[in-house]
Amino acid sequence: MFKSACMTVSLILVSWLMAFSQSQNISGTVSDEKGEGLPGVGIVVKGTTIGTTTDVEGKFTLGIPENSTMLVLSSVGMKSMEVPVDGKTVFTITMLSDERALNEVVVVGYGTTRKSDITGAVASVKAEQITQIATANPLQAIQGRVAGVNITSQSGEPGSGVRVRIRGVGTINNSDPLYVVDGFQTNDISFLAPGDIASMEILKDASATAIYGSRGANGVILVTTKRGKSGAPKISFDAYAGVQKAWNKVDVLNASQYATLRLESYANDGTVLPTDGTLYQTLNRFKQSGEKGTNWQDEVMQTGVMQNYSLNIMGGNEKHRYSLTGTYFDQQGIVKNTPMKKLFLRFNNDFYVTKWLNAGISAAYANTDRTPYFGDQYGGVLTSALSVSSLAKAWDPATNFWGKRPVPEGGAYNPARIVSEYKNNKAYQTLVNSNFFLDAKISKDLSFRTQFGMNWLTTHDKRYLPQYYLANDDQRQHSSLREGRGERLGWVWTNYLTYNKTFGKHNVTAMAGIESQRSTFSDMRLTVLDVPNDKSQWYLSATKSTDYLLETGQSDESIQSYFGRVNYNFDERLLLTATLRRDGSSRFLPDNRWGTFPSFALGYNLAEESFIKSIPAISQLKLRAGWGQVGNQNSAANYGYVTTVSGNNMYVFGDNAVQGFAPTTASNPDLKWETTTSTNFGIDAGFFSNRLSLTADYFIKNTSDMIVRVPIPVFAGVGPPYVNAGSMSNKGVELALNYRSSVKDFTYDIGVNASKILNRVTDLGGGEPIAGGDVNGLGQTTRTEVGREIAVFYGLKTDGIFRTQADLDAYTKEGTPIQPNAKPGDVKFVDLNNDGVIDNKDRTYLGSATPSFSFGFNTSLGYKGFDLSFFLQGVTGVELVNGLGHWMNNANGMFNSVASRMDRWTPENTNTDQPRMTQLNPNNNDQFSDRFVSNGNYVRFRNLTLGYTLPKTVLEKARISNLRVYVAADNLFTFTKYKGMDPEIGEFNNNPLNFGVDMGAYPQPRVGRIGLSVNF
Repeated sequence: MFKSACMTVSLILVSWLMAFSQSQNISGTVSDEKGEGLPGVGIVVKGTTIGTTTDVEGKFTLGIPENSTMLVLSSVGMKSMEVPVDGKTVFTITMLSDERALNEVVVVGYGTTRKSDITGAVASVKAEQITQIATANPLQAIQGRVAGVNITSQSGEPGSGVRVRIRGVGTINNSDPLYVVDGFQTNDISFLAPGDIASMEILKDASATAIYGSRGANGVILVTTKRGKSGAPKISFDAYAGVQKAWNKVDVLNASQYATLRLESYANDGTVLPTDGTLYQTLNRFKQSGEKGTNWQDEVMQTGVMQNYSLNIMGGNEKHRYSLTGTYFDQQGIVKNTPMKKLFLRFNNDFYVTKWLNAGISAAYANTDRTPYFGDQYGGVLTSALSVSSLAKAWDPATNFWGKRPVPEGGAYNPARIVSEYKNNKAYQTLVNSNFFLDAKISKDLSFRTQFGMNWLTTHDKRYLPQYYLANDDQRQHSSLREGRGERLGWVWTNYLTYNKTFGKHNVTAMAGIESQRSTFSDMRLTVLDVPNDKSQWYLSATKSTDYLLETGQSDESIQSYFGRVNYNFDERLLLTATLRRDGSSRFLPDNRWGTFPSFALGYNLAEESFIKSIPAISQLKLRAGWGQVGNQNSAANYGYVTTVSGNNMYVFGDNAVQGFAPTTASNPDLKWETTTSTNFGIDAGFFSNRLSLTADYFIKNTSDMIVRVPIPVFAGVGPPYVNAGSMSNKGVELALNYRSSVKDFTYDIGVNASKILNRVTDLGGGEPIAGGDVNGLGQTTRTEVGREIAVFYGLKTDGIFRTQADLDAYTKEGTPIQPNAKPGDVKFVDLNNDGVIDNKDRTYLGSATPSFSFGFNTSLGYKGFDLSFFLQGVTGVELVNGLGHWMNNANGMFNSVASRMDRWTPENTNTDQPRMTQLNPNNNDQFSDRFVSNGNYVRFRNLTLGYTLPKTVLEKARISNLRVYVAADNLFTFTKYKGMDPEIGEFNNNPLNFGVDMGAYPQPRVGRIGLSVNF
């Protein structure tokens, strides 16, 4: 045994020594085309694992076997290459730049172009970034990914929408961008699953969006879906499953604390409660017992399950390519009974009929089935769960029924009962999208394309509200069943010619086309009263009811367009782009129906100049400048030039009151487009063989002819008309940096983007400031005024509280108390105009919810089969109205309060900022002031993913080409000073004047999941 072991070891040593004696050392330098040494280049002997990397100067040494024939070199940003050994021991190697990044084809309006030829402000998002977040909405996945694009989730509810603002808020009206999917315009992309998308381009300045004319004022998002490739069928399957829960809950008073403060509020007012009365005895019992009571947040919220499955089959040959994708998404939601299920199907076909004729047809289907969270922010069950006291039980075992509140209080009766009723609410949506195109090569330089697309959307929703949930003191006048159905049909037909010709160093591409589009909409809603609670009897009872309300609506609009573009390229150095579009819209009368929207852009590729080529570190350097005008027809309602009447007016004739009809808003036959004029200056740069890339832009975006309401005399008898009299300005800077490289088997990619935007209203047509942000109990909280940004919070300022009587006595105007009804412990309001009275004249600006600075940071790391990525996103310069906090900081104890109210003022605790408890509240401590405006800045850890891709040698026998498993977390951490549930607050009713007001919004969930991606 021992001898055998010794012989074995000896043979191994001999073999190793022989191999060592047959090896040779080589050395050399690797540089780029400019002669600059390349660090981190991987050098491997072909067919072996023997290798090394170059040092910071591009130098290397390596011991290789004598029979080595070939070296393989690879580096990020450079073309991989093979170098013959041929017996050499010293190498001088030049690697060429991988121009794929610059020559990458980018989608632009009605065509494509090379990335290096772009003259406008265009940003791209890749497919792998869109599928990184667990969501059914692709727009949520790109939040924080693009400089100058601010995306806010309207709610964390499954199926909720997002607020997208490109380069600021451009108008007090509709600021939503235009979406274009595979060349077809649409109002949203809810029919697309994230996995359907191959790439997404965001057109930000007018020189890029003017080709879309009247619909491009708020930016354009171009989406390209996945299409088939030649070859044998390839099957891809992606799946993930996980759980989600609230990342934050508000700390509220427990039952004992609530009872303590409420009893104190009566005592502070001198109100004596009968000691033998139910109110006193109940509150005192909870106070003395120290009971925690019911945590309503736990009762209405849950840990929800979510899952997603996607299957794609693609393939083709020289004549036909196809891609078929099916996706199923299921999300329960973190509030009970708010689930959503969504099914996506998409089929793309491309036919290569002849050498001169190509065709394609695509179809998409999306079906949504969800139980909506009615009343989000305004009356939703989370609002109730936070504002109802903890005294009542969710379920009373003594009665085997829902718990009833033991004493009168404000707000809902039993949030657990309310959320149980959500299951009776349903919302269905089906969207079918199809399109067809023909591409004909008329000659070598001239081609023609015709395309026709259609969208068909149907909606169906229903909601039942019982007359009461538990008791007679918690009831409506009637129970009601409301059901609605809607249908929208839209089509667009586009035809255009493209001419491309190269003359020596000159290249010209010209495009001209015509487009027609039309959209019709109709809906009907029926509300029936006095319907019994028994679900099986709803429709039987509804057919017999004589107390109902029927509402209907219809609209029909169309746009006719002519457009053209010319691109000129001189020697890859000088780039010129000019576009012109003329649109006619049915939203305006003939005299103002047509609008003309031009743009011009210039690009200068300095990197092609000899004096730049001599600088080794610079790989790319392009200067850009652009100017353009675009329109916004969405700010004008259909038939806005027609005076409408309302039937909700009562008139008295003699002793009888009769319903009549009267005009509500004066018409304006001169209504026309809002116009946005944009100027942009930008730079695109690449360094160190494009391992480091930079894009920076400065823009000025001015909106004129903004549609506002201007005052008219009261005796006119109608509301003021809408006129083109306002204007708004947005100025800002954008920066995007990215660095990617590798060291041996370790690769890394680091990116950061940031933008700072200044918004100002410059004209309101001489009208009064516009109030908005209406909050129940607070009134209107925002004010839009010339010289300020849109929707600034407007209220009173405070200076703490009156800690002592001496503080009160000192707060006077010429000996007269400024707050005569105040007592020690009440809020001290600032008399800004120094007139000795606290009133609306003392209101001032308290901040805005519109971010002044937005940023995103992403990192991807790879080592052999492992990959790790994370993504952060945040905003600063944000203030939010904690409207729910207004209720929960009330002084009378009728609503539950935040736990910090335990630090309220008392004669023994005067060093506090929390006012005293009072039922009567003579000082009106709860009126809107800076007490309810909070810092809304945040940094959110959007995504963290760790994955592993199995080696191909392991997968070959199973005929699997790729298999990756991963674990991921979304919204893992949120760093903020905001005291509400979530600092990400959207717009209410899609109104920019109602942005940033929190009334108990459905928060963003924290998600943990595991996933699998496999390709066959």
